[in-house]
Amino acid sequence: MQMLSDRFADTFSSGWPPFCGGEDPNFTIRLAEPLEKAARNLNLPADPAAIIDDAREASQPLGPPAFSQVWETLEQSLITLVHGSNTVESAGSSQRITANLCRAVSSGQQADASIDELDAEYSDRAGVVQSRGEVVQHAEALAYMLGRVVLDNAPVSEALLRETHCVLCGGVGDADDVAPGRYREHEVAVSNSKPGETKKNISRCMRASVVLRYMRELVENLGAEMVEAERRGIIDPYSLAARYRHQFVMVHPFGDGNGRMSRIVLNVLLLKYAGHVAPFGSEGGEKDEYLNIVGNIVGRGKKLPNLC
Repeated sequence: MQMLSDRFADTFSSGWPPFCGGEDPNFTIRLAEPLEKAARNLNLPADPAAIIDDAREASQPLGPPAFSQVWETLEQSLITLVHGSNTVESAGSSQRITANLCRAVSSGQQADASIDELDAEYSDRAGVVQSRGEVVQHAEALAYMLGRVVLDNAPVSEALLRETHCVLCGGVGDADDVAPGRYREHEVAVSNSKPGETKKNISRCMRASVVLRYMRELVENLGAEMVEAERRGIIDPYSLAARYRHQFVMVHPFGDGNGRMSRIVLNVLLLKYAGHVAPFGSEGGEKDEYLNIVGNIVGRGKKLPNLC
């Protein structure tokens, strides 16, 4: 297995964005009006689109030696992403263990979720092995989809989403109603309550009988938007990523892992078109803030753009 850092270096050494094939890109990033307003309220030193354009131009071309510095920053962001995404779901392990396991995955090594008998946590061996397995498989699923969409320029297809879900959920846990890589055949509901709390703001997801149709439309619409954006050379990566993350969650296609899958989709699109990822959930009240936002949207029954 080739190191993820080497794959990124090989692809990005000819310049970003990689889907331009090394040619001088004529590509404009535009922000939707709500995002422009939010950026102004944050008092950023410059317009986010301008910052990204400057970084893109500075990376043309960026050879493998220079890319090692970029990779250090990107790898740390990916580690924080995996840790935060697992934290939102009350899954995974500590920041330190997550970092060690993620680095093993990105370096092409076989990440080991086992625990030594002399380890202080050995008394809860089964729980520790599962939590570490959740880290490894989240990192592997993220790396797999990044490799296919960002580096290989593959479309986001149903098959790719199913394959990524297989990597994410295969072999972790023993839930009978979770079939890795297969759409759910049972009804589900979601809530934004914390573990141990009485469930609140429960919202039923769409019926299992229509999941296939909605997922087919979702990937068709996303694919069409990506093709059109690359043809025109104009895109708002943040709106694109946020909309399809939201649509994925509202469909809730799998028996488990939908939240983590949605954040993988979000960050794959961001890295492909904006050149960075958006890790959250690890620090302060980020987890509660995120869950409250999702709960409010789901609770108000927000419809799926372009789908219904």
